[in-house]
Amino acid sequence: MFKNYLGIVLVFVFIFSICITVNVLSYTQSGPDYVAYSPHIKSLPGNTEVIATIYLPLRNQNLLFYYSEEVSMPGSPLYHKFLTQSQVRSLFYPTQEFNDVMSTLKAHGVNVIFAVADSVIVVKGRASQLSSVLGVRFFLYDNGTKSYYFSEGNPPFQGTVIGSNVSALFFSHPSTLVTTKNVINLEKSIAQVNSTFPVEGYPVTYLRGAYNITSLLSRGINGSGYTVGILDFYGDPYIQQQLAYFDKIYGLPAPPNFSIIPIGPYNPNLGIKAGWAGEISLDVESVHAMSPGASIILYIANPNLPLSSIIANIVSQDKVDVLSQSFSIPDELIPSLTGSLFYQCVVLTDQYYAMGNAEGITFLASSGDGGGSGYSAGPLGSVGYPSTSPFVTALGGTTTYITFDGYSFNVTAWSNYGFVPPDANYGGSTGGISQVEPKPFYQWSIPTPKGYPNGRETPDVSANADVYPGIFIVCPGNVTAISGGTSEASPLTAGLLTLVMQFSGSRLGNLNPLLYSLAKSSYSSVFVPIEFGYNIPWVASYGYNLVTGLGQLNIGNLAYLTKSQAQKELSVMVNDSNVSVLIPGQTLTVTANVTMNGTVSTGSFFVTLETVDGNVSTSKMSFDPSTGLWTATLTVPQNDQGVTFITVWGESNGLEGYGLLEAFSGYFAQFLPPTPFSQFPSLTPYSVLWSGFGIPIVVNLTTPTGALAPNITLTAEIFSYNITNNSYTLVNTTQLSFNPALNAWTGMIPSNIPVGPTLVEIQNAFGYVAFFNGVGLSNLFILPPTVAEPGSVYPGQPVIVTGSLTPPSNIPSLATAQNLMSGSNLTAELLSPSGKVVSTAQIPYSFNPLSPGYLGYLYVPNNATPGLYTILLFSSYYSYTLGQDIPGFYYGQIYVAGKVSPILNFSSRYLLQGSVVKIYAKISQDGSPIKFGMFSATVFPNVLSSVYSFLSSIVEVPLWYNSTSGMWEGNLTLPSPNSLGNLSYLTNGYYSLPFKVLVTGVSAYGGDTATGLSRASQLFVEPYTLIKNDPSYTQIQTYDVAFQNDTITLDGNMFNDLFLGNNTILDSNLVITSSNDTGTLLIKDSSVTLIDVQATRINAVNSTVKLVSSSVEYISLNSSRLQSIQSSYSKVYPSPPVISVGLKPFQNLTGTISFPVTVQGSSVSNVTVELDGVPIATYNENGTHSVTLNTTLYPDGNHVLTVLVQQTDGVSSKVSLDLLFQNQLSVLTHTVTVFNNVTQQHLRSLSSTSAESLYLGVIGLVVGLVALAIALLSLRRK
Repeated sequence: MFKNYLGIVLVFVFIFSICITVNVLSYTQSGPDYVAYSPHIKSLPGNTEVIATIYLPLRNQNLLFYYSEEVSMPGSPLYHKFLTQSQVRSLFYPTQEFNDVMSTLKAHGVNVIFAVADSVIVVKGRASQLSSVLGVRFFLYDNGTKSYYFSEGNPPFQGTVIGSNVSALFFSHPSTLVTTKNVINLEKSIAQVNSTFPVEGYPVTYLRGAYNITSLLSRGINGSGYTVGILDFYGDPYIQQQLAYFDKIYGLPAPPNFSIIPIGPYNPNLGIKAGWAGEISLDVESVHAMSPGASIILYIANPNLPLSSIIANIVSQDKVDVLSQSFSIPDELIPSLTGSLFYQCVVLTDQYYAMGNAEGITFLASSGDGGGSGYSAGPLGSVGYPSTSPFVTALGGTTTYITFDGYSFNVTAWSNYGFVPPDANYGGSTGGISQVEPKPFYQWSIPTPKGYPNGRETPDVSANADVYPGIFIVCPGNVTAISGGTSEASPLTAGLLTLVMQFSGSRLGNLNPLLYSLAKSSYSSVFVPIEFGYNIPWVASYGYNLVTGLGQLNIGNLAYLTKSQAQKELSVMVNDSNVSVLIPGQTLTVTANVTMNGTVSTGSFFVTLETVDGNVSTSKMSFDPSTGLWTATLTVPQNDQGVTFITVWGESNGLEGYGLLEAFSGYFAQFLPPTPFSQFPSLTPYSVLWSGFGIPIVVNLTTPTGALAPNITLTAEIFSYNITNNSYTLVNTTQLSFNPALNAWTGMIPSNIPVGPTLVEIQNAFGYVAFFNGVGLSNLFILPPTVAEPGSVYPGQPVIVTGSLTPPSNIPSLATAQNLMSGSNLTAELLSPSGKVVSTAQIPYSFNPLSPGYLGYLYVPNNATPGLYTILLFSSYYSYTLGQDIPGFYYGQIYVAGKVSPILNFSSRYLLQGSVVKIYAKISQDGSPIKFGMFSATVFPNVLSSVYSFLSSIVEVPLWYNSTSGMWEGNLTLPSPNSLGNLSYLTNGYYSLPFKVLVTGVSAYGGDTATGLSRASQLFVEPYTLIKNDPSYTQIQTYDVAFQNDTITLDGNMFNDLFLGNNTILDSNLVITSSNDTGTLLIKDSSVTLIDVQATRINAVNSTVKLVSSSVEYISLNSSRLQSIQSSYSKVYPSPPVISVGLKPFQNLTGTISFPVTVQGSSVSNVTVELDGVPIATYNENGTHSVTLNTTLYPDGNHVLTVLVQQTDGVSSKVSLDLLFQNQLSVLTHTVTVFNNVTQQHLRSLSSTSAESLYLGVIGLVVGLVALAIALLSLRRK
């Protein structure tokens, strides 16, 4: 049904298409050479292998742009009615011309690498062969630091030949990727006293909540049925294994299909060295995390290929629904290209992006990682292609803060540090105004900042990109690393959009018209406004801004609103076919077909020629009833230079409509170096020159095909950039004249222009270049003490200024240049948001041999109010040799906010080496708790306090906010002789030391912590090394170890150890000395001797345990034996035998006696009865045993009776009794009794008093003797 409808529409379109009427002014060529003279350009040797691309003009280019717009325009009758491959082929492919060229190439034996869209042919061969067949000449550009070849000439067929590998310069490494390695290198280069470097990461899957897709995923809306394309370069030989490992870690299913499609020669191993492997890891994993049900096609392009040929290849396949592009070519590099290279890089690539839009492909591109000023001398020039294409959605960067559980989040703009140099610039979300692409109609409602061109504004929307904090990715070798950059934002969004496609049941095409339409009608529903952040000089705010664009997408709401019917729009088709090049002065007749359920014949319509200079011409159109078309005739003005949008726009009965064509108008100005005999260096991108020494301008002026332009008048306008009003001011106009010897236009920049970032623009042609006038100060770092993004400080805190100065490259004295680098006066000023200077500082030069350079501190006043402050840097050096002052100027910005105060606590302050301690921090600002931000702990031994800033740049312990406890929490693994734990910067050694812990970081809205050591807390590490949860510990260290939940298999000796938790000794023969067990020690299949050991619980299984001078609270024996020597245990299982003896202690015994001994035990193996240590009876079982003892065989007195009982498990019992043997005392008592009876008889027979007295004396003597005998016997008992 749809195909039939579309076929009717196509017929309708053809019926009403009328070609443009043009009075063409032909290009003229001055001289035989197509290339202006340059000391860095020479002919390329004929035997050099080269790649060339042949472009044949697409047919019906007006229809190409028409369908690109209409199928993506909400309210259009063709909205989301995308063209099929066959329809695209029939409408736009120049098949006949393509076949003719292919026949020619085949006849000459030219090697075709690939041919796509019947309009792009990539060939390879020797320069001499391709020159002969294609009618071009090859040249080599080499300035000593970079080189590339290129071609110029007119081919023998209608089309363009671009023979160049300049793309390899742009794609040599990922330009929008930030990794942990980048951050560490930055930190090491700037580590200063009292600065810290917090950094942390989280799983990329945690971002799902931030984009409101959890409900979609729970309903099965996961990208199924759609395919994400990823465009990268070089390759990654391990990406499939990495994705499988990534899926395993995060519990994701494999994508339905993951394919790798090379474009051009494919050498994936080169991606490791070039850094593209890390980019590929980030891209693929980010896409899959957001859309686990979507298929993925990874396009790996050869870096030598032009971008236009790569996009044409992808579009012709039509296999993907959205394409992520994580790279950017800054506008500032454009002036170094030739006219033909620019044309194929921008104009032709735009055509193939438009073709992809017509098929329904959504193109995304990273905006960049350099902030607003990081890729140029000033803000202009920092934005880059392809994000600036009107057919591509530009992705800026945000910072996403996530709580401990991953469910709560806060989003701000990815902001700058303060300023970092271009070659180290991970300075926030790139945004700004394009100098190349004009502002498209869907951005017309966005005002252009004063003093800036009317260029395309980027980004359009933003997604997570910061590495403060970043996301975890799996890199080659299955190594986990923290990554970010707008390289992350693009694939994240690509994955997210497949959910929108699945929900709506349709591709999306060019997303931009929909986004800007929804921004007017449903802004707060579709977008998460970003109202905090900065990228120098732009500031985030509600609505559109040049840091984050429209904000962050709410994918859940976007999915619903994409299906809703938007307000109807007029359909406007500009009927001017194949007008891709305009010439100022030519007459242009533009016709347009305006429809809405039929021809629209009333209303108000206009045609505008729009460039980056704005609206250069607008003409009112009139309706021609005879053709049913709106028409206007105009003259292309002289100031129509560069990419031009021919836009027809207007309204009828309250309905609006837009239609456009894209063309290039005028001439391209390429900036060249002066002659080799000149003392002047090149006026090229990023150059540092001083107008006081003279700066020449040399311009090669060509047509888009590379032919030299006619001898026209050129003017160079000189603009100076001022950060204080964020505007460019025209300060001089310089006339250029044609130099026949150079085939170029030349002039000189006046000496009296302002110092600092300077922009040169060519009038009557398209060309520009930015440079630093004076001493280069862009190599200076402007940083907060807590080095993180957003860069922020609190009142009273210093801003760090450090780095080096760059002398002008045109300085005539080498000695002066060297002296200038260390002898300049460098001053910093701090401007409040109102523009008032509130602080100044002299920045001295440090001659530290380890890191020489400027280092100083610019203090924020104690009474400073919150806001974005500007830092102005001024340098001055007076050269007596040259007789003049050589100045310098640059800038930065930093946010001033309140002071954040962390209060620290720990799970324990006294810890073991190798143990894990929980860090708790209650973080607040002005009494209010901080829930979002990035905080981490710097941990170091007290003895290394003097270098804690450097240690912070190496290792930080991340903290996360726990909404349940209201605390920021982190886990720290302390070092030990066996492992360094978190503190990888240490070397193996002894770590029973006091440690300091300093928590620093920044809140989501710029609140900053103090970084001084006075804010640190302290931990104490005991002299034990913790070995925890080791299932097979063998001999590494056997002394001063704290074992916790380990299994030990060891033969030998262990000394002074701790046993914590549940430990096992298995298959071991051990002697453990002077140790403590506070948990449970399982001894299995082992022989263990414990000497001077205090133990809580021992469980022995099939083992022998010997206690020597030890104490155990509880022992369990299972098929085990226990020996105890001078040791004690409170409880044992199985219980020891119970002994009962049928005698009483100290019982007096005489003669032969029998008494019972009763034994009750488990597996009794021996019962021994001893008297004074000598066995008198033995038994081998439980029960009552009768023991007979003849006491007369032993001396009278005290004797010890002992009963010893031994069980088979080694447990024994012993009972001892003291007994009194009295056999001799019994005999003596009998003798005394007999004697007493005899004496009594004699006493009775005495009658006299004397006899009585005698007998009484005898009786007394006998009684005394008896008493003495008894006393002696008593002494013997004792």
